[in-house]
Amino acid sequence: MKLTIAVLLLTGVAGKTAFLRNPGGKARSLAIAGCPGETDFSVTFNGKCTYQNLKNKVYSTKSSSCTVSADALMFDLLGVSSVAAAETKVKDLCRTAFENTDETFAFSDITKKGAQFDNEYFSGGTYFNYEIQTDDGENELKKDAARIGRVYNDQAQTKVIDLPYYLNSFDPDQDECDINAAFCCWVQDRQAGDNNGNCNTPYESQCIDKDPGDNTNFCYTDHSRSSPSSHVNGGMSIFGDVKNNKENIEGAVHCHGFAWAQDDTDTSAVYKGNNLFYVSLYDHMYQRGYVRNAPGAPMCGCSENMAVVTRADCTEISAAETFTFDWSAGTAAFSGVLSKVRDLNFNACQGANNRNNDLEAYYQRLVNEGKQTEENLATLRETLVGTAAGKCNQAIVDFLATKGISRSTSASMSMESSAMTGVEVIDPDYVYEQASAMKESMPEVPGMKEAKDNLPAQEVVAEALPIQDDEIVSITDEDDETAISEEGEPCEIDENCSTNNCLENQICGPSTGKDGDEPKDDEPKDDKPKDDSDKGKGSWKEIAFDDFEAGAGIWSSAVGKRLTGLSMEGGTYSLRMRRAQNLRSDWIDVQGKSQVKIKFHYYGTGVEAGEGFFLNARFQNEEFAALEEWMVGTDFVNGQWKESEVTLATSGKNMLQFQFQSNGNEGNDRVYIDNVSIEGM
Repeated sequence: MKLTIAVLLLTGVAGKTAFLRNPGGKARSLAIAGCPGETDFSVTFNGKCTYQNLKNKVYSTKSSSCTVSADALMFDLLGVSSVAAAETKVKDLCRTAFENTDETFAFSDITKKGAQFDNEYFSGGTYFNYEIQTDDGENELKKDAARIGRVYNDQAQTKVIDLPYYLNSFDPDQDECDINAAFCCWVQDRQAGDNNGNCNTPYESQCIDKDPGDNTNFCYTDHSRSSPSSHVNGGMSIFGDVKNNKENIEGAVHCHGFAWAQDDTDTSAVYKGNNLFYVSLYDHMYQRGYVRNAPGAPMCGCSENMAVVTRADCTEISAAETFTFDWSAGTAAFSGVLSKVRDLNFNACQGANNRNNDLEAYYQRLVNEGKQTEENLATLRETLVGTAAGKCNQAIVDFLATKGISRSTSASMSMESSAMTGVEVIDPDYVYEQASAMKESMPEVPGMKEAKDNLPAQEVVAEALPIQDDEIVSITDEDDETAISEEGEPCEIDENCSTNNCLENQICGPSTGKDGDEPKDDEPKDDKPKDDSDKGKGSWKEIAFDDFEAGAGIWSSAVGKRLTGLSMEGGTYSLRMRRAQNLRSDWIDVQGKSQVKIKFHYYGTGVEAGEGFFLNARFQNEEFAALEEWMVGTDFVNGQWKESEVTLATSGKNMLQFQFQSNGNEGNDRVYIDNVSIEGM
């Protein structure tokens, strides 16, 4: 009787659909009775994990009595009502399918020599990089690194390899690559007979300090970008002659990298660890014999930690995969897994505008396809500055300006007439290379002083250039008269600023009112009341608001973590933390405010018990201190936007910085931050 009534409803009322509730509690449409879903089933398909492929495979299993469309069937199984919602649901299923796969191989198992060895290798050290084969056959690379060849044949083409963020030489901040790009640069060739580089036989006379194939110009290295690799906290190495308008003076360097999409189910993102293995260990070290790092830079690393160069070659991956999805009638849900990686191919990148085998052009293609952002591309171009004449030297000039070394405004701004203060930097790796070139076999590393004394003056890294009158304004030693900068101009210490306030980003900030500050003529003296318009009125006034739709706002350090996909209603972008990443604001001027309030929305996915995130804050010249924490299960649940706010007293201090800090330990531990409002009273 119930079935008869249902049929009458379906046939008698136009546009209406009757539903029965199945034993598992899921609404089932009588219009698709006899279709897949009433009992458990499983499907397996080859190809990418997409809604289209899953839909086609499920629909192919239906019987002739199932007469609905493929989309209608999938809508019912997924519990959605549109193609867009179905694609989003399957995207989440695919993400889980990759996370659940057993088809993995740990990066740490590639060399099986431990984290210290791997760390030093990516810094440019270990016998993989230093040794040169002898004429009697000792130190042969193909034998010493034979395991690399076996991993390529047995695992790298059929398993998912993780990217080694745990190596602080590759990722010094341990917060993953900011803009999803990485590359390597090599300065030496140690293997003959492979048609790459100019190492030749006999080894002991024809393969000492030989060059790789040159494919880039080296501009400069900021040692602070990669301290764990360079083993120094600061300094610089300059590889251009700005005064004489000369570039490409550093000798042969070869750079090669890769990049990946923001969508972590994209092939480029899933197999990024495979790509690092192929580019760094197999294709260039094992196959070509390319080794050693440039002075002050890691050999391989996230792009934001590498030296500034003009360009890099590029490799992308194509994958042949098999997925299995199981349907449970009891829970009315799919579960999926990457069941097999049938094959991976490593190919030269196809870049935008037919510029192939070029990392920057490939990244432009990712942007064109909606897989990366223009903002991240602009950040990459600060490291890969372009091959046009003058680009490298201009990058050097711009970098030195951030260190307080710049031309005066009266000087000619043309590259032909420009000059630069010399910064003499002696790098241990450079000294080692120079010494090795003078001997028949690789020597022990000489002492720094002895090596410097033995080097020709013109070969000292970044040899000081003569300063022309009125062409240079530079910060001098402490014993000399110090150039005074105004607010917004470069500085190194507080005393460089007329405001006596050099911010962390080495830009003069507003006056802090510290002892010793002399107020300017247009500022009130200490014995006069300040015009604090907010004071005593008890009203909150906005200092900053960011919904991240137009950019990262005052959270400029998070430029690579501004992502699409999750946002508050009406928006597209938010900031994301993965694993133990942090999001740090710029310095905020809170002068005249007695209290500051920060309000924000947050959303967690994959966060497990005991994990969550913290809000930290600090005033100038202080360390970060925790203000509050939010833990999953106690303060929030995954999959829901929540709002929170925190208020703190300024205690008369003037410059404030906030930091969100996640404490996850896996790649699927994610916290999204949106609609951040900062107010003062």
